[in-house]
Amino acid sequence: MVKRTLTPIICMIALSFILFPFFWGIRTSLAERFDSKFIPTHWTFSHYQAIIARPELLYYLRNSAVVSFSSIAITLIVALLGGYALARMRFRGRQFGALLLILPLLPPVAILVPLLSYFQKLTLYNTLAAVIVANVVFNIPLSVWMVRNFILGIPVEMEEAARIDGCSRWGVLFRMVLPNMGPGIVAVAVFVFINAWNNYLYSFALTSSQSLRVLPQGILSFLGSWGTYWGGLSAAGMMVLLPPVILFLFFQKWFIAGIFGQQLK
Repeated sequence: MVKRTLTPIICMIALSFILFPFFWGIRTSLAERFDSKFIPTHWTFSHYQAIIARPELLYYLRNSAVVSFSSIAITLIVALLGGYALARMRFRGRQFGALLLILPLLPPVAILVPLLSYFQKLTLYNTLAAVIVANVVFNIPLSVWMVRNFILGIPVEMEEAARIDGCSRWGVLFRMVLPNMGPGIVAVAVFVFINAWNNYLYSFALTSSQSLRVLPQGILSFLGSWGTYWGGLSAAGMMVLLPPVILFLFFQKWFIAGIFGQQLK
C-alpha cells in the first residue's frame, strides 16, 4: 500500500525536476526582458526575432546541417555493412560484438588529444571534415548494434531462398535486407542526427575559425557578448533544442526498438 502511494509521488517529483528547466527556458524566451513573475504578464517573440536577425546564426545553422547530414550518410553506410556482418556472418571474434555497447560509454575527451594530433597530421584540423569524421567515429559502435538488431528481425529464410536462386551476398543485402529495414535506417539516422546536432565538443576542439562553428558552439559564444540577456539566450537554446525533439517525438518507437533490440509489429 505504501509502495503504491509513494511510487507516483516520487515519479511526479522526478518528472518535475526533469521538465522544469524546459518550462523555465520557454517561459524566459517568451517573457519581456525584465518581467520576473513566474507567469509573465505579457508574452513576446522579440527575443526570437533578435536571434534570427543575427547574420552569423545562418553560418552556424549551415555548419550544423552539413555536419549532421554528412555524419548520417557516412554512418549509415558503415553501420549497414557492419550490422549485416554481425547478424548474418560467422567469423572469428564475432562473439565480442556486444563490446560495441561499451564503446559509447567511453568519454570522448579521453581520446580527443591524440585525435587532434592525428587530424593535424592529415591537415584536416580546422575543417568541417574533421568534425564530421569525429562524429562518425563516435556514433558508429551503437549504430552498428542497432542495425544488427533490426536485421536479426528479418527472416533468414528469405535470404537463403535468394541465395539458392543465385543472388550474390551483395544482392541479398541490397535487394532483400535493405528494403525490409526502413524503420532501422530511420532509427539510426535519428540517433546520429541527435548526437551530431547537439555536439559541442568536437567542433570546439577541432576548429578554430568562427565561420566553422556549429550551432551549439555559436550559441554559447553569445554568452560572452550578450551578458545577462537571458531572454535571447533562452530563445537561442530553444531553437537548438527544437529539431532533435521533433525528430525524436515522430520516430521514438523505431529509435527505442533499435536501442533495445525490440522488433516492431
